Amino acid sequence: MHGEKHTPSSSNIQPAKATKSPGEAKGKDQQPGLTTLQANMKKSLDGARFRCVWINEVLYKSDSVEAHKLMSEDPAVFADYHTGFRHQVESWPTNPVSYYISSLSSYPPKTVIADLGCGDAALARALLPKGITILSFDLVSDNTYVVEADTCARVPLPGSEPSPDSGSSEGEGQVVDVVVCALSLMGTNWPGCIREAWRILRSGGELRIAEVTSRFTSVDEFVSFVSSFGFKVKAKDERNTHFTLFEFKKIPRKPKSEKDWEKLSSRGSILKPCEYKRR
Repeated sequence: MHGEKHTPSSSNIQPAKATKSPGEAKGKDQQPGLTTLQANMKKSLDGARFRCVWINEVLYKSDSVEAHKLMSEDPAVFADYHTGFRHQVESWPTNPVSYYISSLSSYPPKTVIADLGCGDAALARALLPKGITILSFDLVSDNTYVVEADTCARVPLPGSEPSPDSGSSEGEGQVVDVVVCALSLMGTNWPGCIREAWRILRSGGELRIAEVTSRFTSVDEFVSFVSSFGFKVKAKDERNTHFTLFEFKKIPRKPKSEKDWEKLSSRGSILKPCEYKRR
């Protein structure tokens, strides 16, 4: 699921109190200068903004299991969130999904790309006609492009991790050449998505990550953390004011114990949650 650029902050601004003039027939909550229609539209917008704030809190401050449960019970939450996302990125200089459409369109036909947290599957819609295979996964299926999956827990694709009694390896059975995580490392257990990316990637496969710049406590710490899953950083781009781009290559690694995975999973706080700037 593609996340959004929000500024971590809160607001103590109180709504202006309407004052009635003699003969005015305005409702008690209507602000001066607004017609009844405008006041109703503002109330509706404020309600939608509140809902987006609430959805954002759930997605970033709980784990993916809770988010998946919420969206399974109320699929409209998914649609509402991504409607807000599309409006948000319209104000950005560039959109990371558009960047990936451009950069990956030159890849040879039959390249297999897994888009983890694909949102409305914009990558698939753009690249499938070019002969590139896009496997799109998110918490809610659209019954066309998107396969329902909790990408922080298990992506329904083949691939293995090194067996406990083996040395360093890259696993077996993979079919994916490139994994894309475009603003989708959401939820407190987002490190599980990196683990799954390694499992499903072919030997030497690419992991492309775009994340909101304000989420990083330290870019170098993030690179080191992702590398500990079995990746080597090939490039990073911090020139954009809204998001940072990373390209990693899958490399062999030794098997990890469940205790090792628990320790890695507990470090999700190196990415701060995105929060709506409340106006």
